Amino acid sequence: MKTSIKIKKFWYADVASDGGMGTNWAEIQVGQREATVQFNGSDADVSNFKNVLGSVLESALLKGDKTMAFQFADLTPEVIAEFVGGTVTSDSEADSFDCPENENQNVEKSIMFLTEKNVIWRMPRVSFDSYPIINDDDLHYFQMNGVVLQPEKVGVSSFGFDVLKTPDANDIVSFVLAAQTGAATIDTGAHTVSIEVANGTVVTALTPVIGLSKGASILPISGSAQDFTTPVAYVVESASLISQTWTVTVTVAAP
Repeated sequence: MKTSIKIKKFWYADVASDGGMGTNWAEIQVGQREATVQFNGSDADVSNFKNVLGSVLESALLKGDKTMAFQFADLTPEVIAEFVGGTVTSDSEADSFDCPENENQNVEKSIMFLTEKNVIWRMPRVSFDSYPIINDDDLHYFQMNGVVLQPEKVGVSSFGFDVLKTPDANDIVSFVLAAQTGAATIDTGAHTVSIEVANGTVVTALTPVIGLSKGASILPISGSAQDFTTPVAYVVESASLISQTWTVTVTVAAP
């Protein structure tokens, strides 16, 4: 198993608290170097147990590792810290990243990427080791090497893929707020979402969980706090890179 082709979209998220696939996906918008994503499987290791005459009595099969890697040329400190650990600071002169004092970090992420063939590959749990590469012949970039691990949640596969049937779809399919009084009303024709929250809810920093058409991405991202004092515009981009603006309106229930 090996794939190393052009990538249209690349997402990462924290592994879910229950050990399954992450949910609040952040898309790497710029800087993932073209054709550098690889997802590889290695051959199984067979151990033969022999008697004193050299005859094989029993064999043991150990599955090979699955690995994924990519090169990231955007040195945005906040994104690098997601894969490396470390500290991010900012002042009027610079945005800065400092690697962790103990560089033996166990950074695990859920990963998805979309190929030019409109196939989404999914890996719920990848453990990363990352390091910078700087030379005169190429861009400054970080090499991100990962080992695909079995998720801790029972019943979740270590990887999977989806062959998209509707790559042009750019809909919001669900919109959830912690304080909502009922399900959101989603109008796919008008591209609007309306949702009511309980009386007394402060709407200046609400954090929605947003479901999308498969393969689509959204800005602002799901899970980021937004001020819904006035309607908020979201841009959903399909797997085929067609964008659609959606308007989300939050109302507070009457006393």
